[in-house]
Amino acid sequence: MVLLLILVAVTLEASAQLLYKSGVNRIPPVVQPLWHLPGLWDFTWQAATNWRLLLGIGLYVPEVLIWWIILTKTPVSYAFPLTSLSYVLLLLMAHFFLHEQVPLERWLGALAIVAGVYLITRSAGALPHH
Repeated sequence: MVLLLILVAVTLEASAQLLYKSGVNRIPPVVQPLWHLPGLWDFTWQAATNWRLLLGIGLYVPEVLIWWIILTKTPVSYAFPLTSLSYVLLLLMAHFFLHEQVPLERWLGALAIVAGVYLITRSAGALPHH
């Protein structure tokens, strides 16, 4: 059950990041420095009215709630390293949904993360049960 909750939290995290990137891609480029007040206001308004960015922010609410539940059920030393799967999931999502070119080195890094998560989840039998 905890592993499923972690996977849901990871999916929410990766989805939020994907929505951020997709939303930022639709905001006109900033031509003035952000510390220039009209430029900052324009950028802020563009971001605040972008449904993708707003939905991305909104996904953090259920993610935090799920994370609180996870932390009541398992040690953080087990749960938190599994959130690294969000890097792997985001890499896949960026490739398939944003059509980003992903070099071989990133795929190999993702594979290393998956191997590390596998090793961590093998230790689940040694976890204290709450």
